[in-house]
Amino acid sequence: GTAFGLEYRTFSIDDQPSEYSTGGDLWGQSSALVTKGSNDVWEAFIEAEIPLLAGRTGFEELTLNVSGRYFDYKEGGDDTVLKAGLRWALTPTFMLRSTVGTSYRAPALFELFLGDETGFQGQLGIDPCIQWEDSTNDNIRTNCAAEGIPDDYLGPGPSATVISGGGAGFLEPETSDAMTFGFVWTPEFTDLSVAVDYVEIEVNDQIDDLGAAAIVNGCYDADNFPNAFCDLFTRNSANDEAWPFQITEIRDTFINVNQQTYKGIDLNLVWNMDLSFGQLELAAQSTWNLENVQRLFDPSEVQGFDETDYVGTIGSPDNTTNFRATLNWQDWRFNYYAQYVSETDDSPFADAETTYFGFDPAYADITMDAVLYHSLSVIYQQDNWDLLVGVNNLLDEEPDVVSDVYRARRGNVPIAASQYDLLGRSFFLRFNWRK
Repeated sequence: GTAFGLEYRTFSIDDQPSEYSTGGDLWGQSSALVTKGSNDVWEAFIEAEIPLLAGRTGFEELTLNVSGRYFDYKEGGDDTVLKAGLRWALTPTFMLRSTVGTSYRAPALFELFLGDETGFQGQLGIDPCIQWEDSTNDNIRTNCAAEGIPDDYLGPGPSATVISGGGAGFLEPETSDAMTFGFVWTPEFTDLSVAVDYVEIEVNDQIDDLGAAAIVNGCYDADNFPNAFCDLFTRNSANDEAWPFQITEIRDTFINVNQQTYKGIDLNLVWNMDLSFGQLELAAQSTWNLENVQRLFDPSEVQGFDETDYVGTIGSPDNTTNFRATLNWQDWRFNYYAQYVSETDDSPFADAETTYFGFDPAYADITMDAVLYHSLSVIYQQDNWDLLVGVNNLLDEEPDVVSDVYRARRGNVPIAASQYDLLGRSFFLRFNWRK
């Protein structure tokens, strides 16, 4: 089978903030300019499904899939992406599968044309050089001292202005290379499907905005100083009459991150069983993260940030697993759900041993414990209506408390810890009616 075609798309954005926002007339609040722009693209694509062998010993099925796409963006340039996939069923119940390919993402309209926005960050929340004499990080102590900042600098003064905006004119498209390899097992003796896949992805020139605190920390927590992070903010000199050494402006626009690599394993399992009084379905999905390395800048520009692996840190657990058991009985469906998140800690980024209001040493909590959530629901179904009731987080598990050392938080919970339930036990009800 073969498919091919040609496509033209045009798309635009036009976001108009209020005149008070664009004029900076809202006291104590940020300002924002108009976000407006357009882009268009021509694309040509072709795909072919090629059966190679079938019905032979060791080759129940061997099929090759190849595809290619060429595109030309007004904003984003032109390129070609290719993909090849192979399915090899050795027997009727066991199949190997693999894909290799490249991808391309032109900058989104918001990333290109975001009108400059200003916000404010307090000095304590962004400047690692405040009282750097108490820091246990050797790079921060060395680099803050090299800047001439006193070791007991308190960081007084007004907040820093954070400017964010689009990257039209300098943003490059994202590109990536990906490879997957795995197998699917569907035995004949039971209604079971087991799929295991290994995934490896490398993304280059990923588009991102780093955040004000990450920019300043990247400058002072690197092996080489000054570096590319330091070019993204402005600090007063020692001779400033009002606020010496204060950070005045941080430019947090969309930029291209040097490289990100990911490796992981996925497991998907579905098992259906017929019982004398109904049907039971068990389903599980589990992901093991093996590597998640992000290089913000080329290692030649910022040393010490070229091999940071986020696996096991808060927001990137080693393992997440979801399990569901469903019992179908007449017009009823009973569901049990379990969600597991493995332990995480920020030891690659922060030291647990610190100082705190004269206590030396003090110990910060930089670890989030593993957690297991349980949820239940019941559905009653009729031809033209159904009713669902249930409870999430049955045991009312609370997210683990973490110290305010490295992560931005809401309350005591890091923003990055999106796998954790923030609401506690909650009940829900839904009624559907169909004509």
